[in-house]
Amino acid sequence: MSEHFDAINDSVRAALAVSASPTFVDVPFDDRAWAELDESGFTTLALPGELGGSDGDLRDAAVACRAAALAAIPLAEANFLAVPALAAAGVAWPGGVVTAAPGPEIRLAGMGDELVLTGRVARVPWLRNADHVVLLLTGGSRPRVAVVKTTVDGFAVLPGTNVAGEPRDEAVLTGVRPLVVGDLPPEWDDSRVAQYGAAARATQIAAAASEALALATQYVSERVQFGRPLIKFQTVQHQLARLASDVVTLQSAADAAVIALRDGSPTPLLVAAAKIEASVLVSRIAAVAHQLHGAIGVTTEHRLGACTTRMWSWREEFGNELVWQHTVADLAATRGDDVWALLTGLTLDIRAEAHT
Repeated sequence: MSEHFDAINDSVRAALAVSASPTFVDVPFDDRAWAELDESGFTTLALPGELGGSDGDLRDAAVACRAAALAAIPLAEANFLAVPALAAAGVAWPGGVVTAAPGPEIRLAGMGDELVLTGRVARVPWLRNADHVVLLLTGGSRPRVAVVKTTVDGFAVLPGTNVAGEPRDEAVLTGVRPLVVGDLPPEWDDSRVAQYGAAARATQIAAAASEALALATQYVSERVQFGRPLIKFQTVQHQLARLASDVVTLQSAADAAVIALRDGSPTPLLVAAAKIEASVLVSRIAAVAHQLHGAIGVTTEHRLGACTTRMWSWREEFGNELVWQHTVADLAATRGDDVWALLTGLTLDIRAEAHT
Protein backbone atom coordinates (compact mmCIF):
# COMPACT_ATOMS: atom_id res chain seq x y z
CA MET A 1 0.00 0.00 0.00
CA SER A 2 0.99 3.65 -0.35
CA GLU A 3 2.11 5.75 2.61
CA HIS A 4 -1.33 7.35 2.65
CA PHE A 5 -3.11 4.01 3.01
CA ASP A 6 -0.50 2.81 5.51
CA ALA A 7 -1.26 5.84 7.66
CA ILE A 8 -5.00 5.07 7.63
CA ASN A 9 -4.38 1.41 8.44
CA ASP A 10 -1.97 2.19 11.28
CA SER A 11 -4.24 4.83 12.79
CA VAL A 12 -7.28 2.56 12.82
CA ARG A 13 -5.33 -0.35 14.27
CA ALA A 14 -3.89 1.92 16.96
CA ALA A 15 -7.40 3.01 17.93
CA LEU A 16 -8.44 -0.63 18.26
CA ALA A 17 -5.32 -1.84 20.05
CA VAL A 18 -6.89 -1.65 23.51
CA SER A 19 -10.20 -3.23 22.47
CA ALA A 20 -11.08 -6.69 23.67
CA SER A 21 -10.23 -9.59 21.39
CA PRO A 22 -13.25 -10.47 19.23
CA THR A 23 -15.31 -13.56 20.01
CA PHE A 24 -18.18 -15.33 18.29
CA VAL A 25 -20.57 -15.94 21.16
CA ASP A 26 -21.31 -12.63 22.84
CA VAL A 27 -20.22 -9.60 20.83
CA PRO A 28 -20.69 -6.43 22.90
CA PHE A 29 -20.64 -3.10 21.10
CA ASP A 30 -17.28 -1.30 21.35
CA ASP A 31 -18.46 2.23 22.11
CA ARG A 32 -14.94 3.44 22.93
CA ALA A 33 -13.60 2.35 19.54
CA TRP A 34 -16.51 3.96 17.68
CA ALA A 35 -16.08 7.23 19.58
CA GLU A 36 -12.35 7.37 18.87
CA LEU A 37 -12.70 6.51 15.18
CA ASP A 38 -15.62 8.91 14.79
CA GLU A 39 -13.69 11.75 16.40
CA SER A 40 -10.77 11.07 14.04
CA GLY A 41 -13.04 11.12 10.97
CA PHE A 42 -12.77 7.43 10.08
CA THR A 43 -16.54 6.88 10.16
CA THR A 44 -17.09 9.41 7.35
CA LEU A 45 -14.00 9.04 5.19
CA ALA A 46 -15.72 9.37 1.80
CA LEU A 47 -18.17 12.12 2.80
CA PRO A 48 -17.52 15.70 1.61
CA GLY A 49 -16.36 18.12 4.25
CA GLU A 50 -19.36 20.41 3.82
CA LEU A 51 -21.60 17.48 4.86
CA GLY A 52 -19.55 16.73 7.96
CA GLY A 53 -17.15 14.24 6.39
CA SER A 54 -13.43 13.78 5.93
CA ASP A 55 -13.14 14.53 2.18
CA GLY A 56 -11.62 11.14 1.37
CA ASP A 57 -12.89 8.50 -1.04
CA LEU A 58 -14.19 4.94 -1.01
CA ARG A 59 -10.71 3.45 -1.28
CA ASP A 60 -9.70 5.26 1.91
CA ALA A 61 -12.84 3.92 3.56
CA ALA A 62 -12.06 0.38 2.42
CA VAL A 63 -8.60 0.52 4.01
CA ALA A 64 -10.13 1.64 7.31
CA CYS A 65 -12.85 -1.02 7.16
CA ARG A 66 -10.29 -3.71 6.43
CA ALA A 67 -8.25 -2.67 9.45
CA ALA A 68 -11.39 -2.73 11.62
CA ALA A 69 -13.11 -5.73 10.05
CA LEU A 70 -13.35 -7.67 13.31
CA ALA A 71 -14.22 -4.66 15.46
CA ALA A 72 -17.61 -4.63 17.16
CA ILE A 73 -18.84 -1.48 15.41
CA PRO A 74 -20.81 -0.72 12.19
CA LEU A 75 -17.86 0.92 10.42
CA ALA A 76 -18.49 -0.86 7.11
CA GLU A 77 -22.19 0.04 7.14
CA ALA A 78 -21.34 3.67 7.82
CA ASN A 79 -18.66 3.98 5.14
CA PHE A 80 -20.08 1.77 2.38
CA LEU A 81 -23.84 2.41 2.72
CA ALA A 82 -24.60 5.50 4.77
CA VAL A 83 -21.84 7.77 3.50
CA PRO A 84 -22.22 7.13 -0.27
CA ALA A 85 -25.99 7.57 -0.03
CA LEU A 86 -25.78 10.73 2.08
CA ALA A 87 -23.16 12.17 -0.28
CA ALA A 88 -25.28 11.38 -3.34
CA ALA A 89 -28.33 13.05 -1.77
CA GLY A 90 -26.44 16.00 -0.27
CA VAL A 91 -27.52 15.10 3.27
CA ALA A 92 -25.29 15.87 6.25
CA TRP A 93 -23.90 13.27 8.64
CA PRO A 94 -26.33 12.90 11.57
CA GLY A 95 -23.68 12.20 14.22
CA GLY A 96 -23.50 9.63 16.99
CA VAL A 97 -23.42 5.93 16.21
CA VAL A 98 -24.74 5.39 12.68
CA THR A 99 -25.68 2.18 10.94
CA ALA A 100 -27.37 1.72 7.57
CA ALA A 101 -29.44 -0.77 5.61
CA PRO A 102 -31.50 -1.06 2.43
CA GLY A 103 -35.20 -0.59 3.08
CA PRO A 104 -37.00 -1.62 -0.11
CA GLU A 105 -40.17 -2.51 1.83
CA ILE A 106 -40.39 0.77 3.74
CA ARG A 107 -43.27 2.98 2.60
CA LEU A 108 -42.93 6.77 2.64
CA ALA A 109 -46.20 8.67 2.91
CA GLY A 110 -47.37 12.25 3.44
CA MET A 111 -46.32 15.62 2.14
CA GLY A 112 -43.67 18.14 3.11
CA ASP A 113 -42.72 18.09 6.79
CA GLU A 114 -45.34 15.44 7.56
CA LEU A 115 -43.52 12.56 5.84
CA VAL A 116 -43.71 9.31 7.78
CA LEU A 117 -42.14 5.88 7.33
CA THR A 118 -43.89 2.55 7.80
CA GLY A 119 -42.59 -0.99 7.33
CA ARG A 120 -39.91 -3.42 8.43
CA VAL A 121 -36.19 -3.77 7.75
CA ALA A 122 -34.67 -7.15 8.59
CA ARG A 123 -31.17 -7.90 9.84
CA VAL A 124 -29.84 -4.38 10.38
CA PRO A 125 -26.27 -4.55 11.73
CA TRP A 126 -25.77 -3.05 15.21
CA LEU A 127 -29.19 -1.39 15.20
CA ARG A 128 -29.68 -1.82 18.97
CA ASN A 129 -26.53 0.27 19.57
CA ALA A 130 -27.15 2.96 16.95
CA ASP A 131 -28.32 6.53 17.51
CA HIS A 132 -29.34 6.86 13.87
CA VAL A 133 -30.07 4.48 11.02
CA VAL A 134 -29.70 5.54 7.40
CA LEU A 135 -32.31 3.75 5.29
CA LEU A 136 -31.91 3.44 1.53
CA LEU A 137 -35.45 3.50 0.17
CA THR A 138 -35.62 1.90 -3.27
CA GLY A 139 -39.18 0.58 -3.28
CA GLY A 140 -40.97 3.74 -4.40
CA SER A 141 -41.19 5.67 -7.64
CA ARG A 142 -37.74 7.18 -7.03
CA PRO A 143 -34.88 6.22 -4.74
CA ARG A 144 -34.47 8.17 -1.52
CA VAL A 145 -32.39 8.13 1.63
CA ALA A 146 -33.94 8.67 5.07
CA VAL A 147 -32.16 9.38 8.34
CA VAL A 148 -34.08 8.07 11.33
CA LYS A 149 -33.37 8.52 15.02
CA THR A 150 -33.71 5.13 16.70
CA THR A 151 -35.41 6.56 19.80
CA VAL A 152 -38.22 8.28 17.88
CA ASP A 153 -41.84 7.35 18.54
CA GLY A 154 -43.02 4.42 16.44
CA PHE A 155 -39.55 2.88 16.05
CA ALA A 156 -39.03 -0.58 17.55
CA VAL A 157 -36.04 -2.91 17.54
CA LEU A 158 -36.41 -6.71 17.53
CA PRO A 159 -33.04 -8.21 18.53
CA GLY A 160 -31.30 -10.86 16.44
CA THR A 161 -27.78 -12.12 15.74
CA ASN A 162 -25.82 -13.78 12.99
CA VAL A 163 -23.69 -16.93 13.28
CA ALA A 164 -20.79 -14.85 14.59
CA GLY A 165 -22.84 -13.33 17.38
CA GLU A 166 -22.97 -9.88 15.76
CA PRO A 167 -26.28 -8.01 16.14
CA ARG A 168 -28.61 -8.31 13.16
CA ASP A 169 -31.75 -6.64 14.45
CA GLU A 170 -35.09 -6.02 12.81
CA ALA A 171 -36.41 -2.46 12.65
CA VAL A 172 -40.18 -2.01 12.84
CA LEU A 173 -41.39 1.44 11.80
CA THR A 174 -44.97 2.55 12.44
CA GLY A 175 -45.64 6.09 11.28
CA VAL A 176 -42.07 7.18 12.09
CA ARG A 177 -41.05 10.74 11.29
CA PRO A 178 -37.55 10.80 9.80
CA LEU A 179 -35.06 13.52 10.66
CA VAL A 180 -34.46 14.14 6.98
CA VAL A 181 -35.32 12.58 3.61
CA GLY A 182 -33.18 13.21 0.55
CA ASP A 183 -33.60 12.30 -3.11
CA LEU A 184 -31.04 9.93 -4.58
CA PRO A 185 -30.00 9.89 -8.25
CA PRO A 186 -32.06 7.52 -10.45
CA GLU A 187 -29.22 4.97 -10.67
CA TRP A 188 -29.53 4.26 -6.93
CA ASP A 189 -31.81 1.26 -7.38
CA ASP A 190 -31.73 -2.09 -5.57
CA SER A 191 -28.83 -3.24 -7.74
CA ARG A 192 -26.69 -0.21 -6.91
CA VAL A 193 -27.29 -0.56 -3.19
CA ALA A 194 -26.44 -4.27 -3.37
CA GLN A 195 -23.15 -3.44 -5.09
CA TYR A 196 -22.03 -1.18 -2.26
CA GLY A 197 -23.06 -3.77 0.33
CA ALA A 198 -21.36 -6.62 -1.51
CA ALA A 199 -18.13 -4.62 -1.86
CA ALA A 200 -18.23 -3.94 1.88
CA ARG A 201 -18.64 -7.60 2.75
CA ALA A 202 -15.97 -8.68 0.25
CA THR A 203 -13.57 -6.21 1.87
CA GLN A 204 -14.38 -7.52 5.36
CA ILE A 205 -14.08 -11.17 4.29
CA ALA A 206 -10.67 -10.46 2.76
CA ALA A 207 -9.55 -8.86 6.02
CA ALA A 208 -10.82 -11.74 8.16
CA ALA A 209 -9.16 -14.23 5.82
CA SER A 210 -5.88 -12.34 6.11
CA GLU A 211 -6.14 -12.51 9.90
CA ALA A 212 -6.84 -16.25 9.71
CA LEU A 213 -3.71 -16.69 7.59
CA ALA A 214 -1.61 -14.73 10.08
CA LEU A 215 -2.95 -16.79 12.99
CA ALA A 216 -2.30 -20.06 11.17
CA THR A 217 1.22 -19.02 10.21
CA GLN A 218 2.03 -18.06 13.79
CA TYR A 219 0.58 -21.26 15.21
CA VAL A 220 2.42 -23.69 12.92
CA SER A 221 5.65 -21.75 13.46
CA GLU A 222 5.38 -22.13 17.24
CA ARG A 223 3.76 -25.57 17.58
CA VAL A 224 6.31 -28.39 17.81
CA GLN A 225 5.42 -31.93 16.76
CA PHE A 226 7.81 -34.89 16.49
CA GLY A 227 10.69 -32.66 17.53
CA ARG A 228 10.26 -29.85 15.00
CA PRO A 229 7.87 -26.97 14.26
CA LEU A 230 4.82 -27.87 12.18
CA ILE A 231 5.86 -25.38 9.52
CA LYS A 232 8.83 -27.59 8.68
CA PHE A 233 6.49 -30.30 7.35
CA GLN A 234 5.93 -30.14 3.61
CA THR A 235 2.20 -30.79 3.83
CA VAL A 236 1.78 -27.86 6.19
CA GLN A 237 3.81 -25.64 3.88
CA HIS A 238 1.56 -26.59 0.95
CA GLN A 239 -1.55 -25.77 2.98
CA LEU A 240 -0.16 -22.39 4.00
CA ALA A 241 0.77 -21.60 0.40
CA ARG A 242 -2.76 -22.39 -0.79
CA LEU A 243 -4.22 -20.35 2.05
CA ALA A 244 -1.99 -17.39 1.16
CA SER A 245 -2.94 -17.54 -2.52
CA ASP A 246 -6.64 -17.53 -1.65
CA VAL A 247 -6.18 -14.51 0.63
CA VAL A 248 -4.37 -12.55 -2.09
CA THR A 249 -7.16 -13.42 -4.53
CA LEU A 250 -9.77 -12.04 -2.14
CA GLN A 251 -7.80 -8.86 -1.48
CA SER A 252 -7.23 -8.15 -5.17
CA ALA A 253 -10.86 -8.79 -6.10
CA ALA A 254 -12.16 -6.59 -3.26
CA ASP A 255 -9.77 -3.76 -4.18
CA ALA A 256 -10.90 -3.90 -7.81
CA ALA A 257 -14.56 -3.69 -6.81
CA VAL A 258 -13.95 -0.72 -4.52
CA ILE A 259 -11.93 1.19 -7.12
CA ALA A 260 -14.61 0.58 -9.76
CA LEU A 261 -17.37 1.83 -7.44
CA ARG A 262 -15.35 4.90 -6.55
CA ASP A 263 -14.58 5.79 -10.15
CA GLY A 264 -17.97 4.96 -11.62
CA SER A 265 -16.48 2.26 -13.86
CA PRO A 266 -18.66 -0.61 -15.12
CA THR A 267 -19.09 -2.00 -11.62
CA PRO A 268 -21.51 -4.97 -11.71
CA LEU A 269 -18.96 -7.42 -13.10
CA LEU A 270 -16.16 -6.43 -10.74
CA VAL A 271 -18.39 -6.34 -7.67
CA ALA A 272 -19.92 -9.67 -8.68
CA ALA A 273 -16.47 -11.21 -9.13
CA ALA A 274 -15.35 -9.96 -5.72
CA LYS A 275 -18.41 -11.28 -3.87
CA ILE A 276 -18.31 -14.59 -5.75
CA GLU A 277 -14.65 -15.14 -4.90
CA ALA A 278 -15.23 -14.12 -1.29
CA SER A 279 -18.26 -16.35 -0.79
CA VAL A 280 -16.75 -19.37 -2.57
CA LEU A 281 -13.32 -19.24 -0.92
CA VAL A 282 -14.64 -18.81 2.63
CA SER A 283 -15.21 -22.55 3.02
CA ARG A 284 -11.73 -23.52 1.89
CA ILE A 285 -9.98 -20.79 3.87
CA ALA A 286 -11.86 -21.69 7.05
CA ALA A 287 -11.26 -25.42 6.57
CA VAL A 288 -7.50 -25.05 6.04
CA ALA A 289 -7.04 -22.54 8.85
CA HIS A 290 -8.93 -24.74 11.33
CA GLN A 291 -7.12 -27.85 10.16
CA LEU A 292 -3.76 -26.20 10.78
CA HIS A 293 -4.85 -25.17 14.27
CA GLY A 294 -6.43 -28.47 15.25
CA ALA A 295 -9.14 -28.49 17.91
CA ILE A 296 -7.94 -25.26 19.52
CA GLY A 297 -9.25 -23.21 16.60
CA VAL A 298 -12.90 -23.96 17.33
CA THR A 299 -12.87 -22.88 20.97
CA THR A 300 -14.91 -19.78 21.74
CA GLU A 301 -11.98 -17.88 23.23
CA HIS A 302 -9.74 -18.33 20.20
CA ARG A 303 -9.49 -15.47 17.72
CA LEU A 304 -9.66 -17.82 14.72
CA GLY A 305 -13.29 -18.63 15.49
CA ALA A 306 -14.11 -14.94 15.41
CA CYS A 307 -12.60 -14.76 11.92
CA THR A 308 -14.24 -17.80 10.39
CA THR A 309 -17.73 -17.34 11.86
CA ARG A 310 -17.79 -13.79 10.56
CA MET A 311 -16.72 -14.97 7.12
CA TRP A 312 -19.50 -17.58 7.13
CA SER A 313 -22.02 -14.90 8.09
CA TRP A 314 -20.81 -12.21 5.69
CA ARG A 315 -20.75 -14.56 2.69
CA GLU A 316 -24.56 -14.69 2.78
CA GLU A 317 -25.16 -10.95 3.18
CA PHE A 318 -25.85 -8.74 0.14
CA GLY A 319 -26.05 -11.81 -2.06
CA ASN A 320 -24.17 -15.11 -1.88
CA GLU A 321 -22.14 -16.57 -4.74
CA LEU A 322 -25.21 -17.94 -6.54
CA VAL A 323 -26.89 -14.53 -6.66
CA TRP A 324 -23.82 -12.85 -8.12
CA GLN A 325 -23.10 -15.73 -10.50
CA HIS A 326 -26.53 -15.06 -12.00
CA THR A 327 -25.52 -11.40 -12.32
CA VAL A 328 -22.41 -12.37 -14.27
CA ALA A 329 -24.44 -14.66 -16.50
CA ASP A 330 -26.91 -11.87 -17.22
CA LEU A 331 -24.08 -9.46 -18.06
CA ALA A 332 -22.53 -11.97 -20.43
CA ALA A 333 -25.88 -12.64 -22.09
CA THR A 334 -26.41 -8.95 -22.84
CA ARG A 335 -23.04 -8.77 -24.64
CA GLY A 336 -23.85 -11.50 -27.12
CA ASP A 337 -20.66 -12.38 -28.99
CA ASP A 338 -18.62 -9.63 -27.29
CA VAL A 339 -17.97 -11.27 -23.91
CA TRP A 340 -14.21 -10.84 -24.36
CA ALA A 341 -14.60 -7.06 -24.38
CA LEU A 342 -16.66 -7.29 -21.20
CA LEU A 343 -13.78 -9.08 -19.47
CA THR A 344 -10.87 -7.05 -20.82
CA GLY A 345 -12.24 -3.53 -21.14
CA LEU A 346 -12.04 -2.56 -17.47
CA THR A 347 -8.83 -4.03 -16.05
CA LEU A 348 -5.91 -1.76 -16.95
CA ASP A 349 -6.65 1.29 -14.81
CA ILE A 350 -7.63 -0.84 -11.84
CA ARG A 351 -4.53 -2.99 -12.13
CA ALA A 352 -2.33 0.11 -12.14
CA GLU A 353 -3.86 1.49 -8.96
CA ALA A 354 -4.14 -1.83 -7.13
CA HIS A 355 -0.35 -1.83 -6.77
CA THR A 356 -0.11 1.64 -5.19
